[in-house]
Amino acid sequence: MGLGLLGLFIATPGVAVGWFEGLQDDTAAGAFAWLTMSCGGLLMGIAAWAGLLRRFGPEPRMQRRRRAAVQHSGQRPLAAAELTREALVAAVSLPAFVPARQPARPRRPVTDSRGRLIWWRDRDLLDAFGIPGFAAGIAVAAVVGSGGVLHVLGGAGRGWFFLILAACGAVSLAFDIRLARALARLATRDGHVHSMHWLLLHEPDDGEAYLVLHRVDDDQDETAPMLLRLAKRDHARRLAATGIAEVHGRIEPVTLLIPWIDGSPVWTRHPVNALDLTTEADRARLTYLLGDAGTPGR
Repeated sequence: MGLGLLGLFIATPGVAVGWFEGLQDDTAAGAFAWLTMSCGGLLMGIAAWAGLLRRFGPEPRMQRRRRAAVQHSGQRPLAAAELTREALVAAVSLPAFVPARQPARPRRPVTDSRGRLIWWRDRDLLDAFGIPGFAAGIAVAAVVGSGGVLHVLGGAGRGWFFLILAACGAVSLAFDIRLARALARLATRDGHVHSMHWLLLHEPDDGEAYLVLHRVDDDQDETAPMLLRLAKRDHARRLAATGIAEVHGRIEPVTLLIPWIDGSPVWTRHPVNALDLTTEADRARLTYLLGDAGTPGR
């Protein structure tokens, strides 16, 4: 919203100048009008694009499909007494949850002399945000656009289109990099580190991977479990079925947490959610993640 208002603020003088003085390129007024309208229009376009992605992008669609899958799974939500930490540990100990082979050794994070993570050298963190592929696409678009403007690859109109596309992508990439750096700082920040028991669950049919987190030092009957979706389901291949993690971040109903398991951070792009097992919706969600293990008689 703020980016769109900034674009409108920049474009308004150009529209006024163009209305009264004309839009001829060979005049100073026309050049000013085109410049301000182009810059302002670019910012408003980026804001509109971000809003459309937030409303109709793959993540909202995935959330709606996930809710529909839970509702149509045909599983009766288990009672809260059947979703205690001991019951979940017993469920993930079943043969269906035990990996056929030993989990691969996690990659060791690269830190500087002050113990901070070097985010641009953490392959898992970069993959979590798709930064390498996105940056490569922006570079290709910029090269093609520059070639068009210089009349090397196509015409100038096509070149400007690719340059604007590359600029929009660069802005989006900058936001992803900013969030990745914030997560890297959170992963090594002292002061809010908690020992938590974790269990690894997957959506049926090889879906997304989740960690169910419980505070080790709390009464499990009084503390709601927390559900954390991993950034990439491939990262779960290096995890066992259950264990103890050192979790960095504030323990709040909706917050960002970074667990450290076997000496490496487990990355996420999503806030952790505290499950209220008194509600049928949250119990149905956890039952759905348990799959056949949550079906009576299995």
